[in-house]
Amino acid sequence: MAMQTTARDVLARLLERLDLPLGSVDEDVVIHGADPVLPSRYRPGLASAAALAAHAIGIREIWTARGGEHQSISINLRQAAVPGLRTLSYIRRDGHKLQLMRPASEEKVFFESADGRLVYLLRHAFYHEHFSRMLSFLDCSPATASLEKAISRWNAEELEDAMADAKVIGAMVRTRDEWLASPQGHHLASRIPVEIERIGEGPPMPFLPAERPLSDIRVVDMGHVLAGPITSRQLAEQGAEVLHVSAPYQPDPPHIQIDTGFGKRSAFVDLNRGGDIDNLRDLVAGADVFVHSWRPGSLDARGLSPHALADLRPGLIYVSVSCYGYDGPWATRAGYDPLGQVVSGLVAGEGSLAAPVMAPTFTLNDYLAGYLAAAGVTSALLKRARVGGSYHVKVSLTACSMWLQDLGYLPAAQWPDGPQGVAELPAPRPEELTVTATPFGIVEHPLPIVSYSATPSRWDIPPEPAGTSPLRWRAARDNDIIDLASPPLVF
Repeated sequence: MAMQTTARDVLARLLERLDLPLGSVDEDVVIHGADPVLPSRYRPGLASAAALAAHAIGIREIWTARGGEHQSISINLRQAAVPGLRTLSYIRRDGHKLQLMRPASEEKVFFESADGRLVYLLRHAFYHEHFSRMLSFLDCSPATASLEKAISRWNAEELEDAMADAKVIGAMVRTRDEWLASPQGHHLASRIPVEIERIGEGPPMPFLPAERPLSDIRVVDMGHVLAGPITSRQLAEQGAEVLHVSAPYQPDPPHIQIDTGFGKRSAFVDLNRGGDIDNLRDLVAGADVFVHSWRPGSLDARGLSPHALADLRPGLIYVSVSCYGYDGPWATRAGYDPLGQVVSGLVAGEGSLAAPVMAPTFTLNDYLAGYLAAAGVTSALLKRARVGGSYHVKVSLTACSMWLQDLGYLPAAQWPDGPQGVAELPAPRPEELTVTATPFGIVEHPLPIVSYSATPSRWDIPPEPAGTSPLRWRAARDNDIIDLASPPLVF
């Protein structure tokens, strides 16, 4: 499956999928470098760089529509891979590296079933209830031997279906061909890596002159670990006002809040309280973009479906990040980044069906999905400016792994030697990092990856702990629904 794949070709195909102008791939869009950057048979650096470049081209088109000057775009492919596919690993808080979790390579995650197939279990969950639910379902202890015994009682596909019904995070390892022949794989194949659907009417909303490309764009970020918040972090780089909302009883862990929180404020919303949902809908009524990473359909009963919010706010860009896609037979299954790698054939392709290998960055789909979704948002905003309407941007973690495989293998001579899998990643260059004073302390972190000649990327505010800010926009607009008893925000 090795093929000659140039960055320009990949970017052109991606722009066509996004309905961004193909003429934008000009001499002023440069991707420096080439894979391999990481110990992988695939081209993760190219995928990350192309997704970031597509987003950057959308930003450039918006800036031009505002009357801004034409600008050049530059992306270092090595930087797009490292730290771009694992920015979480390069956070230092008051000089200390944060311990995220035990590396996945240190504990067994693939287990043999009764029919000889391998099943992946997520043994390192950001939310403890996922791990507890898995042990309860399997009726075993967390010890490796106990897990092995529990899995060996099941046939793999039967276990996979039962785990999905119980909302346990796990899946059977498949080859690429097996996945494409499955109902969900076949369904997703025509929808990768990103899909944009018009879901409502509304008048055109042209871009006006502004200080930065996204200065007057408001984003409600209801995402959680990790892709949803990465989407809105990308938008914040070019001036969007982003308000991240999370449940007070289940905020993201602090290191996730730091990594994904640059350029955002953070407020609490309890979806089990009717008043909070009403307040959230009032907030969305004044928004331009709504991002979430909940299972498809899980927000519908609360009045937060794509069509409900498009009716509430004509012109809204609704972004869904899911594990397996927004529709199809597996749409409502829960999952995280590794499951997209496992079911799509990526881990079998990095190794074999009998000896699968995870992506060297462990996180892969989360970052690709975030960058692709941000590109989809810029395309949808441009459509809204030209012809009006509301749009649904759909990205899935599994589709990202499928897209990476579509880019083909590297030539075999460039494949990694020796052990593969989750690796000790190379360090970013010093000029790719910066230090920011935050409420969490002094934080060293990666800088934005894309270089723009006219509108340099930056985050206007540091990350803040979950629930720090009130649930409202900084300044009122004519169409806002506001509580007049609340004092205005002062910055």
